[in-house]
Amino acid sequence: MLQLEGIRAGYGDTEVLHGINLVAKERVTTAIIGASGSGKSTLLKVIMGFLHPTAGKLIIDGQDVAQVSEQEFAKHRQKMGLVFQESALFDSLTVAENVGFFPYYREKKPWGKVLPMVREMLEMLDLPGIENKYPSELSGGMRRRVALGRTLIYKPKILLYDEPTTGLDPTMIGHVDEIIREMNEKFQVTSVLVSHDLESVLDVAEHVFLVQDGIAQDVGEPWHLLTSKDAQVARFTKSWREHVEMYRKLMQSKGFDANGTPKGEAQ
Repeated sequence: MLQLEGIRAGYGDTEVLHGINLVAKERVTTAIIGASGSGKSTLLKVIMGFLHPTAGKLIIDGQDVAQVSEQEFAKHRQKMGLVFQESALFDSLTVAENVGFFPYYREKKPWGKVLPMVREMLEMLDLPGIENKYPSELSGGMRRRVALGRTLIYKPKILLYDEPTTGLDPTMIGHVDEIIREMNEKFQVTSVLVSHDLESVLDVAEHVFLVQDGIAQDVGEPWHLLTSKDAQVARFTKSWREHVEMYRKLMQSKGFDANGTPKGEAQ
């Protein structure tokens, strides 16, 4: 479980997070949403230990690590995997070398020990037999899976997704959402999705927090984004709610119900 209690953090004299309270329950996908500049990126840096909070508790696996040394935090960081917006693979390295990058190049483990780990991970990601290919030979979806393999090779307990659908077309967004769901089911991880893509959040998240002006608001289940009477939630989701309403009216005008079924047709 990941828990933040009263977290304050910022840069120099500028405080960005003003007492964040947030819980990401074990084996649940928790979404953190908010507009640009709301504090989402700063919050992610605090969770990963790249930015030390000035106050509050950061509890990972039952231990408060908010003020521990970098050496001590590095041990806890191994429990977490960060998935960036882009696949960020090394084009000059093979798939195997990309997936095994950290244990081989950073930890200096013998390649003979790393390669079986890589092959096992590729099998689990339904990517067998591609270890000698290069990223340029893969589809966009396969590159995303390879990038996940590089993160998952340590078998982290917590997966953090940093705006994973930014800049993608609707088909690819659906594919990424499918991967997130699959990772939860197959690897039994706790997932934290940092995003402003409401459609993706509604698709994969089980619990949502809205970050605005450095404060995290517990929205609850994703569908509350469309029904909440809270002024801040309603304001953030206003355009999306309008799109849903426009779709509903269009379907009604064409003789369909909200599920796309012709009215009067037997269910």
